[in-house]
Amino acid sequence: MGLMAPKFPGRLSPRTMVLVLLGLATAVKTLWAMNSVGTTDAVLFYHFGRSIETHGLRWEYVRDTVFNHTPFTGWMVHELYLATPGNYLAFAAILRLLSILADIVLVLGLLHLRELTGKPPWWALGLFAVSPVSIMVSGFHGNIDPVMVMFLFFAAVAVLKDRPVLCGVMYAAACNLKIVPLMVAPFFIFYWMGRGRRAATSFMGTSGTLMLAGASWGLINCPAGFLRNVFGYGCFWGGWGFTYWLRQTGIKDFQLMDFEDLSVAQNRVTLALKVILIAGLLTLAWRRRKLGGLEFFTTLGAAFTWIFVVMPGAGPQYMVWFAPFILLLSPRWWAALTAGSAIFMVRFYHSTSHYHFPWDMSFPKPAEAPYWAPWTNLAWGTFIALLCCRGASWLLLERREREVKELAPQSAAEPV
Repeated sequence: MGLMAPKFPGRLSPRTMVLVLLGLATAVKTLWAMNSVGTTDAVLFYHFGRSIETHGLRWEYVRDTVFNHTPFTGWMVHELYLATPGNYLAFAAILRLLSILADIVLVLGLLHLRELTGKPPWWALGLFAVSPVSIMVSGFHGNIDPVMVMFLFFAAVAVLKDRPVLCGVMYAAACNLKIVPLMVAPFFIFYWMGRGRRAATSFMGTSGTLMLAGASWGLINCPAGFLRNVFGYGCFWGGWGFTYWLRQTGIKDFQLMDFEDLSVAQNRVTLALKVILIAGLLTLAWRRRKLGGLEFFTTLGAAFTWIFVVMPGAGPQYMVWFAPFILLLSPRWWAALTAGSAIFMVRFYHSTSHYHFPWDMSFPKPAEAPYWAPWTNLAWGTFIALLCCRGASWLLLERREREVKELAPQSAAEPV
């Protein structure tokens, strides 16, 4: 009797392929996290943890103006410091593993969303799983932005499922990690107000209570330092958007690249941009307050587009903020923004790592700005193009067919 030929499985299903790509990206991130120092952010988190152990959290808010994080984040890095006493490499690796885990959960959440809605398309979901931006931020940078994005994404999923309490929990978790989600608070508040008093009370009561609990320690023990450090942070001037081009004018008052000790002119421009930013977000939130389901993801994608066009500064780790929302707004625009962001980030990390790859340590200095700063315009310009192409429809609610489909079951015959 002859030997039977081995049977191989057929073509991998799209879901399996996404999971395989996610596994490969996770392996790359993990290896990088365990074998590199990371950026200044990771070093600062280690410093904060050690300083809190020595002086206490109140000292950080009162004496250290660089500490611009929430109390929860302060306690988190303190506990991580205690868990890795004196071992910076272990501290930095675990810090980044938190972001890597958040990336895994986010992709699984997108897979679940696709089961419900048929979006995003498989090709885009596969690319999202191996996004170079995600690999650089979670595997190398060393911050908690991906964790914040994960919670914000699931807050939007709770909107889709009409669960205001769960939405409040997820939204508050995001805000207790970083205050960035406060910029999109009007979108959640106006939406749930439109769903009725009970839904609005459930969301605002849950999120407000948890956010107040997270901020209460700072408000009670050191209100001035807490409000100054956390809510007074003004972004890094001169490397992004309008502030980059003002710096290129050569005017003396616009030359400092920093977030502290800015000139009067720089502070005025920053304030003006913040006012414009908030006014635009409030307008967009009010106009789109009745749109739920997948439309809510489009709304958040529109919000982040406006944020990145107007805000005074942006770090490379910010490039994960918009990812899942722009992906669901338009996969092609997400791909373009990811490409532009990745090129800028490569230039940034390569120059700040002494032009040596693979990158081990990234400590940016002003002298390197001419090498990387011009490339921020690739991402910024793409945001402007997206705003120009879609902005009118977002405000006038001229919704395209692909943006208004209800939660219809996906056809089994849909091509991959």
